[in-house]
Amino acid sequence: MRVVSFANYKGGVGKTTSVVNTARALTDNGFKILVVDLDPQGNSTLTLSRKNPFEHEKTVGNLLSDKDLNMADCLIPTPAGVDLMPTNLNSYPLVSSIPPNSAKRIYGLKNKLQDLEDKYDFIIIDCPPQIEGALITNAIAASDYYVLPIEGESVYALQGVDHLIQVIDLIREDTGSRIRLLGTLVTMVDTRTNAGRVVKDAIDKYFKEMVFKTIIRRNTTINKANLRNKCVCDLDPRSMGCLDYRSFAKEMIERIDQGTRKT
Repeated sequence: MRVVSFANYKGGVGKTTSVVNTARALTDNGFKILVVDLDPQGNSTLTLSRKNPFEHEKTVGNLLSDKDLNMADCLIPTPAGVDLMPTNLNSYPLVSSIPPNSAKRIYGLKNKLQDLEDKYDFIIIDCPPQIEGALITNAIAASDYYVLPIEGESVYALQGVDHLIQVIDLIREDTGSRIRLLGTLVTMVDTRTNAGRVVKDAIDKYFKEMVFKTIIRRNTTINKANLRNKCVCDLDPRSMGCLDYRSFAKEMIERIDQGTRKT
């Protein structure tokens, strides 16, 4: 069982879109997948469950704040074929109520995941858009790897990336986590434009071999799928968006397998 977080404190970079569609693509390869939605905005919850996040009575906030709850109490199956640990905005006050000196603010999720006993091949975590706080700390402490989605047309794409990586490194050291960067996923790319080519070149120069070969091309089908609260492969399996996320899922598995062999 490998735990992979998708993290970027910036909005609009395709983080949640990448979480749900990567998880969906992995199921096509026969893997058992759990998505843990740690972003209280609940967009992964909405897309995967196709229900309003507030319709879920037990969320990750309840899981972390209630010592008597376990994972099985909160998990739900979804139409996308993956299991989900849902969330909503109520998770913020629930997690904030955890005492400052409680280990649950750091290891709550990691400890609860041990209940699963390798039930899943991959656990994908949708991290909150923050670089501090109990939710992101729990994600980092529980993860083996993280993927950094970066929007491929913004001239500000690399702004703040150094700080984010440094914060993750610090939390890793403080928590004893083994998390490491699996790679950078460039999203919403249009290489036909000058801006797209310039930004992609800058990301390649900055991250070098850590950039995934697969790029997520700008594609209207992805936007349509998001509006309909569906994964792109469920809406149109022949679309560029679906093909791109299937390719990325395959490349992600290959990187994890290579890393496992090295260790």
